[in-house]
Parts: sequence; C-alpha cells; structure tokens
Amino acid sequence: MISKAEAKKLMQPLEELIREATQSVEKQLALEDVGWVNLSAGGGWVIPDKDRQTYLKKSRLAYLKDPLARQAIRIWTDYTFGNGITYKATDKATGDVLSAFWGAQENKSLLSPRGQRKLSDKLLVDGEVFLAIFLGPKLTIVRSIDPLEITEIITNPEDVEDVKFYKRSWMKGNKQEVSIYPSLTNKKGEKCLDNMGQNISPTEKALVAHLTYNTISQRGNPLLLPALDWIDYYRRFLASRIAIMLALAKFAWDAKVKGGQAAVDAVKAKLHGESPAAGSTQVHNEGFDMTPIKTDTGASGAYHDGKMIMHQVCAAVGIPEQYFGDISTGNLATAKTVELPMVKQFQSYQETWKGLFQEIDEVVLAHNNVTPDKWYVDRDFPPIAEDEASQIAIALGQILTALPELADAPEVMQVALMALGINDTSKVMDNLSKTGKANEAAKLTRAVRDLREVLKNAPIK
Repeated sequence: MISKAEAKKLMQPLEELIREATQSVEKQLALEDVGWVNLSAGGGWVIPDKDRQTYLKKSRLAYLKDPLARQAIRIWTDYTFGNGITYKATDKATGDVLSAFWGAQENKSLLSPRGQRKLSDKLLVDGEVFLAIFLGPKLTIVRSIDPLEITEIITNPEDVEDVKFYKRSWMKGNKQEVSIYPSLTNKKGEKCLDNMGQNISPTEKALVAHLTYNTISQRGNPLLLPALDWIDYYRRFLASRIAIMLALAKFAWDAKVKGGQAAVDAVKAKLHGESPAAGSTQVHNEGFDMTPIKTDTGASGAYHDGKMIMHQVCAAVGIPEQYFGDISTGNLATAKTVELPMVKQFQSYQETWKGLFQEIDEVVLAHNNVTPDKWYVDRDFPPIAEDEASQIAIALGQILTALPELADAPEVMQVALMALGINDTSKVMDNLSKTGKANEAAKLTRAVRDLREVLKNAPIK
C-alpha cells in the first residue's frame, strides 16, 4: 500500500494534463463566443492576411509531423497524379515546343512526375502555388515562389478578377528585396494603380501563374485548414490516453501486510527495485497478502471517443476513416459507396491542374510563335483507381466494337495506353505511328508485286 501523499504525487502529472486539456477547450469556446474571427475587419476577408499566414505555417508543420495530416496530403496527391500526367499534341510544331519545355533538365524539378507530386503537395499544404515563367530565347524555365513572399496581389481597380501584378518581398542576406511580376493576363506589363493609389510597373520580366485552392477569394487556404484544430485535439486526446495508461501502470500488485508503518516499510524495502523472475513462486504467511491490481483503462469508450474526433478530420479532408489506419471500418460495399465522392473530388482536382498547365502551355507556345489554331493538346491524368482502369478498358472495347473507325484515333489510343499503366504514352504512340506507316508501305509493296504477277501471267488478247 502507499500513503495518500505518495498517491497524490503520482497522480499530479495526470491531473495537470487533464486540467490543461479542460482549460484549452474552455479557452477555445470563449474565443468563439466573443468572436474568434472578426467578421467586420479585413475588408470582407473572413480570415485576415496575417492569420492566413499563421495557418499556412501550422499546415506545413502538421504535414511534416502529424500522421493524419501527412496521410491526407499523400492520398490526394497519389490518387490525382499517380505516375504522372501525359500529353499528346496533334501538331508537330506544338509537340516539339512542348517537348523541349516539359523535358528540359532545368524544369524537371517541377514538371517531371516527381515535380508534379511536389507541386501538388505544395498546393494542398499551402493552399496556393505561384509559378514564375521565364521566357528565354531558347528555353522557357519555370520556378516556384513561396506564397509567404507574395505580399500583395495588384488588380484592376475596377475589376478584382483582372490581376495585373504580384508583389514579392523577401530577404536576400540582410537586405529586403521587393519585386513586381506581371501576371499571365498582363504579358505586356501594363501599368496599374495599387491599393495605395501608387502607379505600379513591373520590375521583373518573368510572368507569374497563380493557382489557388480551398478559397472563394484571391488567396488560397490549406486543405488542412478545417482539420487543424481537430488534429490538435486528437493528438491531445491520445496523449491523455497515454498518460492514463502510464499512471495505471505505476502499480501492478496490491500488497497487504499486518502491522504498523514499520512492517509496511520492511515489505517496501524488500519488494521495490526487485523484479521476480518469470514463473517464480510467491511464498507468504497470513500476515502478508499480495494480489494483482485489476484496472479498467476505459479503452472501449476511448476508442469511440477518438473516432468522433477523427471523423471531423475525415470530413475536413474528404477521405473516409478506413484510409487512416483502421481498416476494420471498411468493406467492399462501403468502399464502393464512399469512394464515389473521393473520385469526384480527385477528378475536380485533376481538372484544376489541367487548366493551369494549359495556361502555361499557351504562354510557351505563343512565345515560340505557334499560332493559336495549333495549340490543342490532349492532356490526360492517370486513372484514379484500378477499377476505373478496368472499366475504361471494357468501355473502349464496347465502343470500338460499335465504331471500329475510332481505333486509329490518337485520343482513343492515348486513353487505352494510360489504362494499361504505360507511363510514356507519347513515345509509345510515336512508335506505333511509325510502325503503322511501315506496315502501310509493306502493304503497298505487296500489292504492286501481286499486280505484276497478275499482269505477267495474264493471257494476251
């Protein structure tokens, strides 16, 4: 047995943890009651710019340290980009220009399959990406700009959707640097007034492409923003559970001894600090009794409590709970049901990226004097799920049975190759095209030879 003073000392860390958690919840509720977000400030922005930067940094930290946050970002990128996107231009000049741009060694850090994944992670974690496009005489290079360095988006004073410039501020050594980049829609760098009424002109030639996510305003917000508080609560919940288990694990046996404090001290001195070997025999008399302590950790209730918190994280990122480690909650029927919203959101996310890449391609093509009527590019993302790939194959088979003339269409061939999981579809299609031309030449040669044989053996009339 232990004294009340010893018991109080042992329980102190647990009590402090519980008190801290309680105060945290009460403080959060109090902030919400008085107006956690000042809706009257910020010129219509629900989240002021300063707070947005704070949430961006929290999102980055969660992505690096928290398992739930990391898994959410990983799933979004994996399902969307897979082994990378592919494209096929119908015009040779267009294809040559884009091949030089996308295949350049200088652009692989952002445009290769690995780079595409990095861009996706950036967009999901930060809520926006800024890409600076340097249009050179021989090569176009693309680089990313940290969203924290973009301090102002300058628009047409009469049209907030007409973005003219992006103001970038960053530290270069001990010196503050400021640059003004024209937007994709302001290629000529036409001057514009900023929100202070000052006349703004570009200081840099690079054009900036801006892609936002999780927003209805100019600046994007992290995918994890609605989940950040719940991720924090879930971490605290698990920490509290660990504290309870450690506290309960302090004592495994209840020893009763007849006599006063001297007898108790004698038993403590003999037992504490010594671990009996496995399979040992306990020998005692009627003056000493030792029984194991039965403890109820409340694990069953805690399991359901934890699920309630995790469900908020799942709802925030749009991914069911079975994708976060607890596969006991899913089966084939539920997977097919819950995956449909996931497929739709990932398809929408793919279209978001497709639009950005198309805008960049058009800038590159225009810079290389390719006329707009030749800008069409068939860009495809990999199938989101394996079932989708098999369904595509079945659908293609049925369509080609009814319309066999579509078999030679490049678009159909590209979809079929991607469904088979082939990475470099452009190269495969080029090879198929060359093979097809060679086959046509062989057919023509055989036809001419057969005609000669017929003429040679034909009777003269």
